[in-house]
Amino acid sequence: AVAGWGFIGFDACVSTAEETKDAGRQVPRAMWWALLSVGLVVILNAMAVALAHPSPAAVVAGEDLDPVTTAVTTAFGSWSDKPFVAVVLVGFLACAMASQGGAARGVYSLARDGGFPLSRHVRKVNRRQAPIGGLIASTLVSCTGLLLGLNATAIGSLIAFGTAATFLPFFLVTLAALIARLRGTWVPSGHVRLGRKGTFLNVLAVLWTAFEVANVCWPRAVLAPPGAPWYQVWAGLIGTGAVITAGLLYLAVRKPHHALRSAPAGEESDAGAGTGVLAADRP
Repeated sequence: AVAGWGFIGFDACVSTAEETKDAGRQVPRAMWWALLSVGLVVILNAMAVALAHPSPAAVVAGEDLDPVTTAVTTAFGSWSDKPFVAVVLVGFLACAMASQGGAARGVYSLARDGGFPLSRHVRKVNRRQAPIGGLIASTLVSCTGLLLGLNATAIGSLIAFGTAATFLPFFLVTLAALIARLRGTWVPSGHVRLGRKGTFLNVLAVLWTAFEVANVCWPRAVLAPPGAPWYQVWAGLIGTGAVITAGLLYLAVRKPHHALRSAPAGEESDAGAGTGVLAADRP
């Protein structure tokens, strides 16, 4: 189950679908490459740390809270401490930029169809067709989250919830796709079609992502720092429950799905055109 966390990254490919030529063929191929390459890097890093660490037992016992740095400095010498921090910093900045870009695209796509709060502002794009509204919204949320870094307990809770939040969208999307398949209200029409195998794989995807969400959200005191408060131990479940509850309340009060059903064909495209959206690129 823990190994399954490492095979990820394909979500970044999906968020670039509208900017990709022949996306129906290229995006699935990119998803496979991302899935395998990210998983391979994680396996390589795990093996490297396990072999280079001077005391794996200390890591298992929780005595070494930063085993990667210990492995690096032991293998290369104490001089590598500061250069390694620089490498980690660059890596974190790259991850932050990728996450911000993916979040901006996701927020923009929801706002474009009127399914997001303040959609009129969030779906704006600039003259280069960049989702400037989504970028601003995701940046504000991210900067608010950074304030939690001032407290070690708060940042620990955020990391625990963030891990669960990674799998929650996958579970919800695969579940919605499976329901639509079984009802016959959605038939895949892309270049990659698997027929009945697609439904079987969809069932496996729902089961796996549901298992991962439950696994990550399961409160385990052993995974939290010694003396951690209860809300850090339960952070995954609390955060996931809060997000789902907020989403259901928004659906119940604003009913954005009703507006989408009743909107005439092409209405969203015409509205998007006024903000610079390329209506022809819409899926």
